[in-house]
Amino acid sequence: MTMKYQNGYLPKIAYHMANENHEAVAHFTERQIVAYGPIEAEDMVWIMREVNKIQRIWAAEAREFNMHIG
Repeated sequence: MTMKYQNGYLPKIAYHMANENHEAVAHFTERQIVAYGPIEAEDMVWIMREVNKIQRIWAAEAREFNMHIG
């Protein structure tokens, strides 16, 4: 099956996981499953790596912001 987007809805799932938006995670997980089939173990690994990457970026941005205002 070809994906409309490179990783389907996985980036949206990762973003909302990082942001702890559980409703959006459930919504985009359902859309992923309907559009592309079950989420496989490799998909979960990809999602968790993305979540970690997003959280590291946000932490670095928060540190930088706090240095400028502090």
